[in-house]
Amino acid sequence: MEESVREVLFETRHHASRPYSSNYPPQQQLNKSGRGSLLSYLPIRGITQLKDKWSEYRQPRRLRRLASLFVTARGDHVAVASGNQITILRKDNDYQEPVGMFNSGNVGTFTCGTWSEAHEVLGVADDTDTLYFIKANGEEITRVTKRHLNASLPIVGLIVLDDMYTKKSCLCTFSVLISDGSMHDIEISKDPSASILSAHTLSSKQFPQNVFCMDYHPNLSLFALVSSAGDIQSTSNGNTGSCSVALWRRNRNLDMEPVTFTQFEGFYSIPTAYLGQLTSPKVLLSPQGNFVATLDMQGHLLTFKYDEEKCSLSRLSFGKSYNSKVVIETSGSGTEFINDIVDFTWWSDNVLTVAKRNGTTTMIGILTRVKLPENDLVYSVPLLERARQFPGHLFLLENISFEESNELSEHKGASLIEQVTIDKSNQFDFSRLQWNLVSFSEISVPAMYDKLITEQRYQAALDFADCHNLDKDEVLKSKWLSSGQGVNEIKTILPTIKDQAFVLSECLERVGPTEDAQRALLTFGLRLTDPYRFSESEDDKSGKIWDFRMARLKLLQFRDRLETFLGINMGRFSVQEYNKFRNVPVREAALALAGDGKIGALNLLFKRHPYSLIPSMLEAFAAIPETIPVQTYGQLLPGTSAPSSIVLREEDWVECDKMAMFIQKLPKNHESRIQIRTEPIVLKCMEFQWPSTSELSSWYKERARDIDTLSGQLDNSMCLVDFACRKGIYELQQFLEDVTYLHQLIYSDDNVDEINFSMSLAAWEQLPDYEKFKAMLSSVKENNVISRLHKKAIPFMQRRFPLSYHNSW
Repeated sequence: MEESVREVLFETRHHASRPYSSNYPPQQQLNKSGRGSLLSYLPIRGITQLKDKWSEYRQPRRLRRLASLFVTARGDHVAVASGNQITILRKDNDYQEPVGMFNSGNVGTFTCGTWSEAHEVLGVADDTDTLYFIKANGEEITRVTKRHLNASLPIVGLIVLDDMYTKKSCLCTFSVLISDGSMHDIEISKDPSASILSAHTLSSKQFPQNVFCMDYHPNLSLFALVSSAGDIQSTSNGNTGSCSVALWRRNRNLDMEPVTFTQFEGFYSIPTAYLGQLTSPKVLLSPQGNFVATLDMQGHLLTFKYDEEKCSLSRLSFGKSYNSKVVIETSGSGTEFINDIVDFTWWSDNVLTVAKRNGTTTMIGILTRVKLPENDLVYSVPLLERARQFPGHLFLLENISFEESNELSEHKGASLIEQVTIDKSNQFDFSRLQWNLVSFSEISVPAMYDKLITEQRYQAALDFADCHNLDKDEVLKSKWLSSGQGVNEIKTILPTIKDQAFVLSECLERVGPTEDAQRALLTFGLRLTDPYRFSESEDDKSGKIWDFRMARLKLLQFRDRLETFLGINMGRFSVQEYNKFRNVPVREAALALAGDGKIGALNLLFKRHPYSLIPSMLEAFAAIPETIPVQTYGQLLPGTSAPSSIVLREEDWVECDKMAMFIQKLPKNHESRIQIRTEPIVLKCMEFQWPSTSELSSWYKERARDIDTLSGQLDNSMCLVDFACRKGIYELQQFLEDVTYLHQLIYSDDNVDEINFSMSLAAWEQLPDYEKFKAMLSSVKENNVISRLHKKAIPFMQRRFPLSYHNSW
């Protein structure tokens, strides 16, 4: 039978990181005014030995925890206990900044605790067996000492019964379990004056008398206890051992009822003079109460199956992990366990999260094999705790010494912390440590896929897509969008994307960072659209085919504009400038170049896009600054007919009559109408009409007047009209004569010092011929009248009135 496999996907988040409390242990003030006792006359070493002997006589040696983690059932609050200080974090700010701080002021370190989530009150106990009740903002409500509880043995744990139903009450009840099996209820209010210590104490003759650790499942009202096997009177299930795990249920009368138990071999108390590494004992019920797992002080982890119908506990074998080489050992009694564990918690009802002594954190299935999305995580001396109401959500507290942090050791371990095990925390320097809070939350396959893509872990995302039969296009698209989009990316990424519409859109809308990249993009787009050629049997109604053909026209237009742009800019490529140039109508580009006086660039634009510019060529020429000599752009000026030879690039297959007919049917305001009108398409679509001679004549006259009016350069106006006449617009011959006479009149070299004549071309045109004749003879002298008549006045009259002048002679 094939073994089932469960894949666990989770998101890792990093939260607050803080150094441990630097004022631990607190300074002890000596009472200098008090009288010396008998011990004051003994040597210091003798006093220490006497105290140790007396302590061992009264109660067993205890393991002291340097750090603890307390999480509310919903995960709204997390309390990190380090030394004698507690840092309270809140979900609202992603556990990044403390919302409360508490310092006990004692030498004890915190060992156990729990939250009353409904009242936002934390109850904790330290290793001096003092109880502290703290608000979520770190304010202390009250503290209860061992003397108030009338208990001589250590506190094992705290629980809150039916917390979800007590929110309306102003009091919350904490139940405190002592290792002798007694339980004390303490009612706490946020108002310290209203807090009371209940006199109710639970004790049962059947209840274990030497409890090592406990857990409580509020939904099932079920307790899990690990105690000495000698406390259990019956061994009817046939299992034997030094310890026992028992399930008890608290009834409505607040009495404890035994459910079941079983015995096993374990190590839950510290023998005298033990020097090995130790782990805090722990027992936990699974989220649905189907399993029990327990960890002893030597780091042995065991699991048991709880059968509610049969009211029995049975030992279980562990599943396996794909990611970790977890060694499953077998004790002399045949019990399977995992060794070298420092902490554990339940991930789900049948999956455990375990932290090994070497820092490895992984997951182990109880009934199935567990597969993680990545290799085992490694943290230094991790502590684990889960949000009970949300399986698949847990917190990890990492403890790092500054020595490990500075050396960046590859083998994170407990070398520094594990030296402090038994009653030595008072001598430990907490300033050498810091903690980091990390959370793990189970996520779905789509969410995990999106996370890998968002984090740009593209190879991992592709492998993940292979494993889960997901569409790889999302990975490849993201990889392309986040890349440099150069030539290499165009060659390696774009061909792997199946979504042709996306690829074509990138080829059209994206501008490459370099000239080569831009050419590669356009070439790739043209290759992508090449299969959509016209055929006899094609379905003309297929929208996709026509969309690809129009896209091809855009690509051709962008390629033409690229060549023009590079020519205009002397081979210099700019992403922003090219993107702007290729998207503006060619008419606007011509007007801009003309207005800037860039005659060479304007000339190139007319050569590359002649048919597109014919309708607006006169407007473009009129935009050339009037001060620029006409000779510089005379070759551009239009004659009576279009140039006899216009050289265009070779037509593409898409620039055919069929495509031209399709474009003509598009609405005039179609968004792509400009970008798809390549020169061959313009030639096929437009009714080619060169300006008439009358239109050209009117334009030349108006341009000549503007040049004279705006710049005062009459010779420039005369040159313009002369160009027009030489280009075959003979209707302007008389106008050229008028301009020439005016020019001669203004710039005459006859008696220059005595002539002071000024008139605009527009005003000169309005004068009758007789007035013009008079103007020519104005200011003449006896010495130049004959010359003026022969050179100017008489030739003017002969040309204007040739017949009448001949008859008069």
